[in-house]
Formats: sequence, structure tokens, C-alpha cells
Amino acid sequence: MEFIGQWGEGKVLDLWCTTTRFIVDSYHYNNHSAKDTLCNTWCNPAPTDGSAPNLVIMARDKKGNPYWKRAFNTQACEQLNSWLGGFESILKCMTIGNFNWFLHTMLFYHTKYVIEKQKRKKAKAQRKNTGDGDDGDDGDGGGGGGGGDGGGDDDNLNTVY
Repeated sequence: MEFIGQWGEGKVLDLWCTTTRFIVDSYHYNNHSAKDTLCNTWCNPAPTDGSAPNLVIMARDKKGNPYWKRAFNTQACEQLNSWLGGFESILKCMTIGNFNWFLHTMLFYHTKYVIEKQKRKKAKAQRKNTGDGDDGDDGDGGGGGGGGDGGGDDDNLNTVY
């Protein structure tokens, strides 16, 4: 492909306009009017017309009937982007190499944190279901610094590592 000229001229703008979508998370999309053609065409997080095969996959129910299924959780992506926004002031001052290293490192630690949080939540639910009772320990290791931010709010993903 050859792109010559400014954004407002010919091929570059035409290509951008025909291939770009502003995908919103499913929560925001559901709040839009069903009759909003512009939103339905360009912001749909689960288009079934084949225009975004990485967003929607064909799955089968228990009876073997095919149905369209979202390929990933857009709300989780929204939460992660919000969390990363807290680092914007330092990220925008970094070189490309430092930016990539920092972002990958933070995502690594964030993933570890989320997995541990899920394990604690599952263990707490199992203790509750088996009748062992709740000893008041939320599974974060105690002392306010073990597995979370020390605030005791297990649902807060805005933890500083």
C-alpha cells in the first residue's frame, strides 16, 4: 500500500475511516440506544458480521447449538486501563525501552496480585461452605501488608505495589 499526502487527503483518510472502530466495553454499549445506528456500526464490542473476528467467537451450548460469544471480558479491560491511567504522568516521560519494561513489569505484578486475590476469595468461599466458619482472616497474610494494599478492601484493584 502506498500512502501519499496528508491525513485529510485521499487514501490515508479513506483507509483509516473504513478500518477504524471505537470499541466500547459491553457495559457502556448496553446503555446506548438500540436505534443508534452510528454506535451499533462503529462501537459494537461484539459484532457478528465478521468485521472483528478477534472480538467474537463461535461457541456451542450443551446441546451443541452454535452461538456467538465475546472472546474476552471488555469490562476487565476497562478496569485495567483505568488502573494503568494512574501511571500516566510517569509513563509519558519515559523512553520507549523504559516504557515497555515498566509496563510489562507492572502487568506482571498486577497479574500475580489478581491471581492471588482470586485464590484467597476461593479459599474463603470454601471455608464458608464447609462450615469451618470465618476466623476474621481475609487471607491477606494479616499485618496490613501481606497480600493487598493494607486497607482490607479485597475488591480494590487500584493497589500500589
